[in-house]
Amino acid sequence: MQSYNQKKFHSFRADANALGGFLEEPFQKIIPTLAPVSLPAVGGFATARSEAFNLDDIISCSSAYTRVSGREHPANGLISILITSAVEGLNILEVVTAERIVAQVSMSIPNDKGPLKFSLAGSRFEGLRLAGRDTRLNLNAVLQQPDNGKSGHGSPLTWQDIQKAGRDQAKKLISSYQKRPDQDAYQWAQNRHGWMTSVPQPGDGGNVLCSLVDGVEDAGPNESCHIVEIPGFGRIFLGELRVSRNSVQLVMIRAELGCPVNGGATVSCVGGGGSGDG
Repeated sequence: MQSYNQKKFHSFRADANALGGFLEEPFQKIIPTLAPVSLPAVGGFATARSEAFNLDDIISCSSAYTRVSGREHPANGLISILITSAVEGLNILEVVTAERIVAQVSMSIPNDKGPLKFSLAGSRFEGLRLAGRDTRLNLNAVLQQPDNGKSGHGSPLTWQDIQKAGRDQAKKLISSYQKRPDQDAYQWAQNRHGWMTSVPQPGDGGNVLCSLVDGVEDAGPNESCHIVEIPGFGRIFLGELRVSRNSVQLVMIRAELGCPVNGGATVSCVGGGGSGDG
């Protein structure tokens, strides 16, 4: 018989998809969401897989899979969640290609309603090419730390660490746009990231917008931190990360298509968190 002595209740949240979006031109069409998966609220394990996909030779991949899992550790009530999305053989209009892209977030949520801790270990770009050239990315060192320090490779990420990483990236990005002759571009960057440059007040919950990617090696004039603008194609956001005190979302590629083909697409998207009630 189930005990009535359980003091805490936890609802899991974990979702992943491999690819999805929409097209507006040259025709209106939904890009089907590939390998969508969601974790049951009580925890457990779920996975999904997609074989080769091709939408009118505009966007394609050779295969994709997603996986979510979550459990509560009975010894200490700690909640553990792992979310993974992998895409192989990506091709967007022959401009953005990659051999393999993996988004992975592992999270641990304490039983005292404290903020979650997380790790992005395993997230990576393999064989990424943008506009026909091999692209090597510089990843953010702070966000590469492990989630709980148990591995012995570093200390856990704190909320202050994440806020500082986002603030530093926002300042760097806005400064790079300020140097451009196009003031509209600078205003766009200011509107999108300016709110991240202010120092948060004590007790401020808030949200953080940052990126696993700090920059592109040998960056050109249209590449700023994790944002790459390709004339005649559109704008690419790499490793975009949104964090609150109880949730994380990582999108490895978000494409804003602004050429003869207009629309938006995401590649390897994972997110989740949880809530507890004493």
